[in-house]
Amino acid sequence: MNHYEIVFLVHPDQKSDSEAILNKYCDQIKSSNGTIDRSENIGSRKLAYPVQDCYKANYLCINVTCDSNQIDSLKESFKYNDAILRYLIVRKDEIETEPSSLLKQTQEDGETQLEEYEASIKNDNAPKEATKNIEHSTSDKEDEAKEEADQSEDTSNETDYPKKNNDGDETKVEAENESKEDKGKT
Repeated sequence: MNHYEIVFLVHPDQKSDSEAILNKYCDQIKSSNGTIDRSENIGSRKLAYPVQDCYKANYLCINVTCDSNQIDSLKESFKYNDAILRYLIVRKDEIETEPSSLLKQTQEDGETQLEEYEASIKNDNAPKEATKNIEHSTSDKEDEAKEEADQSEDTSNETDYPKKNNDGDETKVEAENESKEDKGKT
């Protein structure tokens, strides 16, 4: 029997079912006389690049001791399961029972996010003031834009455009207007 580490990514929509999926594959290995050395639900992590339009996935890790035939049947079941985005099966030289480095890293990342969140709660007034300043500055800009639009409409109504006849000759139109004025005076 050989030692294997199996890591597979579960679709983020199936996050609630990830524990059931992990148990299903563990049971499949146990039913064929394999042993489970380590089983981890690592959790949701950001992917390096989108996989099937997903930017995050739930990571699951299993360390097993079994025959290669059992691994082949696992590969087949991974292929036909739509919830599994990707999988990786690595043969190991010895049994690993300690928490994986991926799980440790995820826990460390979670602790730093928790610390950042707690710090933001302590400084609760700072975010509120920042949002007030942002709202105030955007309303000022909107008011200025409305005033400029009103001014441009007022000036456009006051400008006199020269009248053109069909030939586009402005001088003839002016001459006609002057002659009409002269006729009105007499």
